[in-house]
Amino acid sequence: MGNNTKKTSVSFSEKLSRFSLSGERITAAFVASFMLGYIVQMLQNKNFYDLNAYYNSISFVAFWVVTLMGGIALCAATYLSKISSLIPRTLLCVTMLLSVMFASANNSTDVYFLIGIGIVDLIVTLWCVKDDKLELSKIKISYKTCLIAAIALFAFTTVFFSYYTSLRYQNFQNATFDFGIFAQMFENMATTGAPTTTVERSYEMSHFGVHFSPVFYLLLPGYMIFRSPLYLIWAQALCVAAGIFAVYLICKKLGLSGKVTLTFEIIYAFYPCLFNGCFYDFHENKLLTTIILFLFYFIISEKTIITLAMSLLLLSVKEDAAIYLIVIALYVLITRKKYILGSLMLSLAVIYFLIAQKVVASLGEEGVMMWRLSDYFVNSEEGFFSVFKSILFDIGYLIKMMFTADKFPFIIWMFLPLMFTPFAQKQVSTLVLLLPIIPINLMQSWQYQYNIDYQYTYGVAALIIFCAILGIMNLKGNTRRIALVMSLMMCLTLATSTLSPKIRNNTSYEEYYGEQTEAIEELLSTIPKDKSVTAGHFIMPHLYFVKEIYTVPDYYKDIEQTDYFVIDTRNAEHEQSMRDVMGNDYTLVGKEHFVEVYKHN
Repeated sequence: MGNNTKKTSVSFSEKLSRFSLSGERITAAFVASFMLGYIVQMLQNKNFYDLNAYYNSISFVAFWVVTLMGGIALCAATYLSKISSLIPRTLLCVTMLLSVMFASANNSTDVYFLIGIGIVDLIVTLWCVKDDKLELSKIKISYKTCLIAAIALFAFTTVFFSYYTSLRYQNFQNATFDFGIFAQMFENMATTGAPTTTVERSYEMSHFGVHFSPVFYLLLPGYMIFRSPLYLIWAQALCVAAGIFAVYLICKKLGLSGKVTLTFEIIYAFYPCLFNGCFYDFHENKLLTTIILFLFYFIISEKTIITLAMSLLLLSVKEDAAIYLIVIALYVLITRKKYILGSLMLSLAVIYFLIAQKVVASLGEEGVMMWRLSDYFVNSEEGFFSVFKSILFDIGYLIKMMFTADKFPFIIWMFLPLMFTPFAQKQVSTLVLLLPIIPINLMQSWQYQYNIDYQYTYGVAALIIFCAILGIMNLKGNTRRIALVMSLMMCLTLATSTLSPKIRNNTSYEEYYGEQTEAIEELLSTIPKDKSVTAGHFIMPHLYFVKEIYTVPDYYKDIEQTDYFVIDTRNAEHEQSMRDVMGNDYTLVGKEHFVEVYKHN
C-alpha cells in the first residue's frame, strides 16, 4: 500500500526562525558588529573630528575583521542559545556605547552634533522596540529593587560629582563669584550667625540684601561640623542627588511599573541639566530640584500639612522661588481641583514674595535684580508692572525675544533628553507647570539664564521631570517604550557630552597644581583673619576666614590699600593692577608657587 503523505517543504527563513534568526536579525547583527568596529577604532584614536589624523591612525584590516567576526559570532550565539532578543539588545547597547563615546570625544557641547547622534539612535530604537524584539515586556522589576537602585545611584552621584567638582576648589579654580561669597558667608554665619560678606558688593553687607535665602541655615549645622568650603560642594551634590528618592516615590505613588521607575531614576541621575551645573561653584538654586520634586510627591499623596511645609521650604530658597510655587498652586487648583490647598499655596507664594522683596530692598542697595528684565521696561519705566505691560500688550515682542538663535539650543538641552514627553499631557492645564521657563530663562537677555552650565535650570528641571513622568503615564505600548529607551540613551549621551570636558579639565588641574596647593594653603593660613586683605579672584575663596576681604577684579569699587595684598601671578593684568596700588608701601612676606603675600609696611 503506497504512502500518500506529502512532504511539506520548509523555507530557509522558517528554518532560521526556529533558531531565533531571520534576515532582519542577521543584518542587525552585522550592523552591531560594524558599530563595534568603530568602538575598537575609537579606543585607539578618539580624535574623530580630525579626519586626517583619524584616517592615518586606524587599521582597516582590524575594522573589517571585527565587523565580520563579530557578526558571525553574534549570529552563532543566537543560533545556539535560541535567545531571540540577543541581537536586538546587543545592537541597542552597542549603539548607546558608541553614542556615548562620540559624545565623550567631542571637544564641545555641540547640540546639533548631538541631535544627529539622536537621529541614529532613534532609527535603531524604532527597530529594536518594534514587535517587542527586546522582550521588555518579560522584564519584571520590583519596587524593592528600584529602592536599592535609588540608594546606589544616590551614593554614586554624590561621591562622583562631589569629588570632581571639589577639584576646582582644591586647585584654585573657584573664583569669588560665585563661590568665594558663599565660603565667606558661611564662615561668618558660623561665627556670628549673620550671612554677611565683604566681597559680594565690596563692603560688609548681608547676602540677603542680594538674595533672600534663609534655607542656608539648614546647611549651617553641617558646616559647623566640617568647617570647610569643601563642605558646601559636597552638600550641594548630596542635595541634588537626593532628588532620586523623590522620583522613586512619585513613580511608585502614581502606580508606574518597576521598569519605568528604575528608568526614571537613571534618567534623573544623568539628566544633563542637573549635575552639570554643580561644576560651576555653589548656589542656592541647586536645592530647588529636590525640594520641588518632594513637594509634588506630597501633593499627589494628599498630605496637606507637609505640602504647605514643603511650600515654605521652597520659598526659603530664594525670592524668585515664588514663581515655581505659583505655577504649582495653579496646577493644584486647575488640574487637581484642590481649591482650598491651591488657594493657600498661591496666597503663600504671593505674600512671601512681597515680604522677601522688602527684605532684599531693606538690606541691599539694588533690590531684586529687575535689571535682567530691562529689555521689557516701557519708556524707561522700571519694575514688574512695566514688564507685565510690555508682555501683555506686545506679545510679538515677547516671542521675538524668547525664540532666538542663542536660546534654541537651551530649549533642546532641556527637552530633548526627555524626548519632549513633558508635552504629552491629556490635561492641557498640566502644561501650566512649564510656564516658569519663560520668565526664568527665555525672556532673559542675561546669557547665563539660558545656559545649562549655570544654576538657572534647577527649578525648571524639576517641573520638566515631573511633567515627563506624567507624560509617560499617558503613553502606551511601543510609544512608551520608545520614549523611555530614547530618553535613557539621550540623557547618557548628552550628559557625557557636557560632563566629559569638565571632568578632564578638573583632572588636569589636579595633575598640574596638585603638588603645589598644600604649600599655598599653609602660606595663606598665616594671614591674620582680623586684618584687611585684597586677593586675586581665584585666591579669595581660600581666604574665606578673613572677615574683611576684597577681590581683584573688583566690580564695585576701585582697588584700595589694605593690610595685606595676596597676588595671583597667573593673571598678569590683575597682578599689575594690584602692584600699581601697592607702590612701595608693601613688603613680600611669603611666596609659594603662583601666590605672593605682601604686608603693609
